[in-house]
Amino acid sequence: ARHGFTESWQERLERIGVGQISLASLSINYRTPEEVMAEAEPVIRAVLPDANVPASIRSSGLPVVHGSASDLGPILDTWLAAHAEGIACVIGDPAFRATSRVRSLTPELSKGLEFDLVVPIDPGAFGNGIEAAVDRYVAMTRATQRLVILTSS
Repeated sequence: ARHGFTESWQERLERIGVGQISLASLSINYRTPEEVMAEAEPVIRAVLPDANVPASIRSSGLPVVHGSASDLGPILDTWLAAHAEGIACVIGDPAFRATSRVRSLTPELSKGLEFDLVVPIDPGAFGNGIEAAVDRYVAMTRATQRLVILTSS
């Protein structure tokens, strides 16, 4: 989906000769809290209006936070001090050095993973178009508890 699709699954399968097709789509999101999905959904819908965005069945009770990239250190220090367990991930800052409890990944490498705290850095700088929007959406939806979006400007 990173590049978008020009045809539906049914059209693709019929084109290659698959006759009996039964489509099912993921409609329930067990991992990502409602608060995170409310922030991430408009990002993907802006470029893929028909994107399958599953409905979250849980709330973390934690609002998405927006802040300055210069606050990254204090944000991580505060989170680590408050949480004896759990893993955080900084996404999109190649200069950030990972630690035993804080990962550092590109948006592409974060796909399929999950973290208690996710901190995308300058997600608007992930690029333009469908691929960049998918990268922003994927990065945001790695959070199982808290999402903090930081920007340099």
